Amino acid sequence: MQIEVKNIYCGKEQTINDGKREAYHSSYQKTPQNLTTYEVDENGFLLDHQSDKESHGGVDKAICVFSLDDYSYLENKFDISLPACAFGENLNILGADDSDICLGDQFAYGELIVEVSQPRQPCWKISSIIGIKKLTAMIVKENKTGFYLRVLQGGNVSPNDKLELLSRDYPKFSIEFINQISFNAKSNQENIKEVLGCDKLSEGYRVSLQHRYKEKEVGLQEWQYDEYQ
Repeated sequence: MQIEVKNIYCGKEQTINDGKREAYHSSYQKTPQNLTTYEVDENGFLLDHQSDKESHGGVDKAICVFSLDDYSYLENKFDISLPACAFGENLNILGADDSDICLGDQFAYGELIVEVSQPRQPCWKISSIIGIKKLTAMIVKENKTGFYLRVLQGGNVSPNDKLELLSRDYPKFSIEFINQISFNAKSNQENIKEVLGCDKLSEGYRVSLQHRYKEKEVGLQEWQYDEYQ
């Protein structure tokens, strides 16, 4: 399995004011750097910044990935137009989406070895920054969240490098599947218990999923609602 990487994005901290809340700091808005090589360590692209390190970044969320196929799906279903890097991702992939990527998948990417650590957990900032009503809710309910990679081996990547699958230990646990069962924990107790037993799952996501499992939660989480709803 080989996956094309269409775009690489990095961002710096900015002050965001959407007119609905107090201004806040975020590195969400990323731009293409148009370099011939990018340096990556265990925390991700060296050119990329994270403003809220408790919620974003770190070794388990070093690189954020979103599929351009899911851009097309969302635009067609909801009749919306999405800007480039609408979801604050580092990589856009083409020809694969969240149904094709599984927890624990290891890929060669340039000089890197990377591993899928968890689904993205979108928050209200997506709707706030992009300005599309209920956009966060849309991608959560449609299971189009994107996912994170941890970096097992750092190094350099170039714009033409592809993600090449090296190993797949958990073919049942696609990102889409994990999103589906997390959204309805009440009806997926056994499935969630299986995912929680996976040693590749990031600790932060594990804590969140354990809570939903215990409380049998259904639907959006509190921080996924926004003031546009």
